Amino acid sequence: MYKRLIENSLTNEYFFYSHNLDGKYLYISPSVEKILGYSVEEAKMGLVKHMTDSEFNKRTIETQKKSANGEKQNTFELELYTKSREIKVIEITESPNYDSDGNLISVDGVAHDITERIKTERIIQQQNEELKRQDDELKKNLETLLAKNKNIDKLKKEVEDRFQLLLNIINEIPEKIFLKDDQGKFLVANSPVARNYGLSPTEIIGKSDFDFYPPELAAQKFRREQEIIKSGVAHSYEEGDFEKEDGLIVNTRIKPFKLSENTIGVLGIQIDITQIRKKEQELRVLNEQLTARTEELKNTLEHLKETQSQLVHSEKMRALGNLIAGIAHEINTPIGAISASVSNISASLDSSMQNIFTLFTKLTKKELLIFLRIMNMIKKSRPAIISKERRLYKKEIQEKLEKAGCKHTQPVSELIIYLNLYDETDKLIKILDVENPEFILKAVRDIYSVRKNSENIKLAVEKASKMVFALKKFAHKEQKEIKEPVNLVENIETVLTLYHNQLKQSIEVVKDFDDVPLINCYPDELVQVWSNLVSNAIQAMNYQGRLEIHIRNLKSEVKISIIDNGVGIPKDLHEKIFEPFFTTKKAGEGTGIGLDVVKRIVKKHDAKIELESEPGKGTAFHILLPVN
Repeated sequence: MYKRLIENSLTNEYFFYSHNLDGKYLYISPSVEKILGYSVEEAKMGLVKHMTDSEFNKRTIETQKKSANGEKQNTFELELYTKSREIKVIEITESPNYDSDGNLISVDGVAHDITERIKTERIIQQQNEELKRQDDELKKNLETLLAKNKNIDKLKKEVEDRFQLLLNIINEIPEKIFLKDDQGKFLVANSPVARNYGLSPTEIIGKSDFDFYPPELAAQKFRREQEIIKSGVAHSYEEGDFEKEDGLIVNTRIKPFKLSENTIGVLGIQIDITQIRKKEQELRVLNEQLTARTEELKNTLEHLKETQSQLVHSEKMRALGNLIAGIAHEINTPIGAISASVSNISASLDSSMQNIFTLFTKLTKKELLIFLRIMNMIKKSRPAIISKERRLYKKEIQEKLEKAGCKHTQPVSELIIYLNLYDETDKLIKILDVENPEFILKAVRDIYSVRKNSENIKLAVEKASKMVFALKKFAHKEQKEIKEPVNLVENIETVLTLYHNQLKQSIEVVKDFDDVPLINCYPDELVQVWSNLVSNAIQAMNYQGRLEIHIRNLKSEVKISIIDNGVGIPKDLHEKIFEPFFTTKKAGEGTGIGLDVVKRIVKKHDAKIELESEPGKGTAFHILLPVN
């Protein structure tokens, strides 16, 4: 009666059963059909065969075994397939039945459908697990944010230090460097730029040309910058004049510079080219003077043909005429060097401007310090190496770079040789332990190239000036017959400078000079003596061989020897070669008055000339000049 009462009140979620020790169902309540869909008869055939393969059921089997052995009441769960193949979770509570003798005779059970409860518990469990996962993730993100915050502070300090280092670097560069936004306001300006306006590099930030120049001039500068931004093309121009108060000429190069995704400003570099333009102007004046002097000498030559003194000067003009082509070449060479150096400077500035953003913003502090160390390693006075040495150094450097694991040995070795750091390779390999050593060396090369080419211009101007000065001294016509103290070395060097183009090709010049006192003489006429003897020696050697010039201090006199290893002069002609108009040269190659002029000038100085010569062994002329 109680069982029926319970069955009638709990039919929606419960069904009851009883089975013997063999597992045969003795009873199953009708409510099993509402819960599992099986009829009582179908259910009695065995619910175990409707179990799923879940872990629930594996544990259930073990529990049932224990319950069947008479243990106290147990509650367990199992999953069953309904007749419609749904899965339901059933909670089972079993208890054993004993007879009056205490023997186990059957097992009664109550089955409770807890499917919805389990679903709810699983959802809650999943939600709890998800909440725990989110909580763990939030904690992890919080820890990451805290760590990032510390890193941000550290990075901020590093950025500030790096920015200060960059400012220090550009402030040490002598050229004026500035960066402006699209409104013409200064974003960066090194010390030379700021000093130009009487400000410090920090004070000039945010100001524009309208703060320093008259409105019209400032507007002109602003329009030019806007045109450059709009065109996307760099522009160079010169400003200044020798005649102005400061007397400076400045070359300014401005190019567009991307500041952000949508903003473009301008980057500018200004170089003082005053000395370059002055030297060019001086060279033009010297060329004009040379042209005028050459014309004057041609006119003078026409008036010196009637007398013997005119004939002597005519010989001098002939020698000058032979030299003109070589002198023109010697002057054109430094002019070409100046032009090439100016182009190199412009190219180096272009390259520097292209790399300056990377140099100042992308390099690490370590790479910037390496950049400065390499700049300090460059020696200004180190001479250039010849091609043979260059090949040897290049091979040696590439082997060292390969051994050190360098990826780009070819360009890196070229850069090291260009910077004249070939004997510092081991030290460079140690400090160039960075990802892109080639970029650092290129940046150093671009800055060094400006200085190197400026030095080349200076040397070229000095060479041209020296040549013009020597030509002026050679072509000078003495108006007064007065002796003056002369440095013989400088006197002879003047001639060697004029003949440099002929000597440098295939003639080895050996100079061995003692310290000698100043000699009282007619300097222009002595120049003509050395010119004749050197010219004869060059022709006797057919423009290739060995020319020796010795100066010996013999106390009471100075001995000057000019020796060649040319064809030599036969013994029977030793006296004849000093006779006027006698020559051993081919027709059109000589007038025959050169050695006669030499002999007359030597005699005028109360000096002596001696000849030593042998065919096939060369010729030596010795001039002995009295000291007093």
